[in-house]
Amino acid sequence: MVGVLVAYSLVRSALPPPIVDPVAAVLAVAAVGLGWLRVAGRPALDWAVFAGLFWMRPRRGTVRWEVAVGGSADGAAHHEGEPPRASILELFGKRTPRASEPNTPPPARDRKPPPAQRAGDPILSRVIRPISRADGARRVTFFSLRGGTGRSMLATELTCLLAASQNDQHAAPKVALVDLDLRSPSVAVRLGAPERTLLDYALAPPEDRSVIDFMVSHGSGARVLLGPQRAVNPEWPVTPALLREVLRELDMEGFDLVVLDVCPELNPLTTTAICACDDVFIVVVPTAGGVQDAYRSTEALRRLGLRHQLRYIVNRSRPGTDLSEPMADLGGQLIGDIPDDEAVITAENAHRLVGLDESGPAAIALRRLARRVGSELHSAWPA
Repeated sequence: MVGVLVAYSLVRSALPPPIVDPVAAVLAVAAVGLGWLRVAGRPALDWAVFAGLFWMRPRRGTVRWEVAVGGSADGAAHHEGEPPRASILELFGKRTPRASEPNTPPPARDRKPPPAQRAGDPILSRVIRPISRADGARRVTFFSLRGGTGRSMLATELTCLLAASQNDQHAAPKVALVDLDLRSPSVAVRLGAPERTLLDYALAPPEDRSVIDFMVSHGSGARVLLGPQRAVNPEWPVTPALLREVLRELDMEGFDLVVLDVCPELNPLTTTAICACDDVFIVVVPTAGGVQDAYRSTEALRRLGLRHQLRYIVNRSRPGTDLSEPMADLGGQLIGDIPDDEAVITAENAHRLVGLDESGPAAIALRRLARRVGSELHSAWPA
């Protein structure tokens, strides 16, 4: 409105029309574009303000290459402004060790950045360490196109049970839970932890934020990045790019397992999360509608190219439930059968975990599922 009014004032002024008219037209078109054009769900005016703030912010100066890459292979330091001898692929992806490097780096869970890196710039600490999916966390998720199947319950219970699963043979794994259900997040309600959320992390300045600072610690030892406590735009600021940043940081923090709680729809964020997972557990409710949803969910995920990762968990099963025929038809593997137990609802209302605090049939089945996933996790660890 301001731009159009200024353009009208220029046209009505005493200035020569051949000069004023083109300027007024450009000004009016730019004003309309800033007001009406939307990019990623936000007005173009917002992006213009963000761009102005970005270019006006103070710069931190030149970063010395020897800090970023730790020197060359022969021990010589790089000079300021000189390109590093290591390639971009060597820095940020999988690489073949050079002949001068006697040993390959240890797995991510055994590596810790030196104190100088941890105390330094958070951006540099993220750049210094090479990221390799082979050395990163194992990622799993529970999915169903139907709401109310118990995805969040299973994700929360599995995360905390595995985090508390220390025994004589294995130490407890380092487990994280990320609530990506922007439509109806419920992990915070189950844990009784209304702390900082994924939305707070997304809105924090990118150069200063660290995902571990926005995660809450549960008594089981699990670290949780909670979902937003209010309705948010599904397209911004929690985007697929932000999710990839979170997963990279969790890999660099040395987590062994990351559980992603997603919403029951294949939007861009959920699709990115599912495609980043090693295992996708389809949750089946043993009703006619639940079985139909299992077929729909399987077909939708196979269109994404996911086949071998798909496994099935029956939730709220009752005595006499037999899903052998649909499981054989789907060609899937049934790895969990959680009975219908009133203790699950009671535990949720009291902000407790049935697998940790109860001894009923659902708690026993959840602990059995956690042992199975935990045994697969331990077998994937290097000797």
